[in-house]
Amino acid sequence: MTIPEFELLRPRTLGEASELLLKHGDEARLLAGGTTLVILMKQRTAYYPHLIDLQAIAGLDHITADGGGIRIGAMATPRAVECSPIIRNRFPALADACGKIGNVRIRATATVGGNLAHADYRLDPPPVFLILRAELVLAGPSQSRTVPIKDFYRGLYETALEPGEILVEVRIPTAPTGSRTLYLKFSSLSANDWPCLGVAALLRLSGNRCDELRLAVSGLAMKPLLIQGLEFVRNEAITDSLLDEITRIVDQQISPITDLRGSEWYKREMARVFVKRAIRELEKGR
Repeated sequence: MTIPEFELLRPRTLGEASELLLKHGDEARLLAGGTTLVILMKQRTAYYPHLIDLQAIAGLDHITADGGGIRIGAMATPRAVECSPIIRNRFPALADACGKIGNVRIRATATVGGNLAHADYRLDPPPVFLILRAELVLAGPSQSRTVPIKDFYRGLYETALEPGEILVEVRIPTAPTGSRTLYLKFSSLSANDWPCLGVAALLRLSGNRCDELRLAVSGLAMKPLLIQGLEFVRNEAITDSLLDEITRIVDQQISPITDLRGSEWYKREMARVFVKRAIRELEKGR
């Protein structure tokens, strides 16, 4: 299937790209890796007369240590994140999540910024960015601003991006001392498919008791979701009853969408299984 005719615009600076977005409005989209956008246009699911290619803009594909944290350029590929020694050492769950996107060809072509800005509820990296409390740098026509990722997603395919704004960088702060992170993906169709659900967890222990727990999920709501109200686990031992209470809280906050990968009931059941599994695996030191 061929792609409909369109105008390819190749700005050299972020300012030029932002101006083009404002000029063409809803008739334009940014082209980063194109792994989703091009398919949508080929399928005639979406059509934009103007595509603004970001490949010619320098300095957007970096992966840089920032103190104990990391800065990731929006044009960095998931494959680069997956293979980055810095990320694998400091934030292994992020490397793991990026390594679970589609297949290696997709991971080498897609971009981190495109993955986040697409705002699909089934994506792998967003829940990991949520538990890591990442911040997103958005460059606009006149200034840049930083938005916590927990405030970035508004709904299915909806984000906090304003007209003319471009996601240019992801900033991850230093992880809590002694914390462990994990991402679990459950695919009900094939390993390369979208997740039926994804669970990201951060656990910090003091002896055999919880110091901190963060959980985020994908595939279980209209947007990637950071679970709230987990402060009660502090100073608690990880017992079956505690895990039951945690999964009860998760169950209250998710609104699973029935799709090809599972019904609402099935996803709720799998959420209980995988939330408990993630916490137990982190407790064991994975």
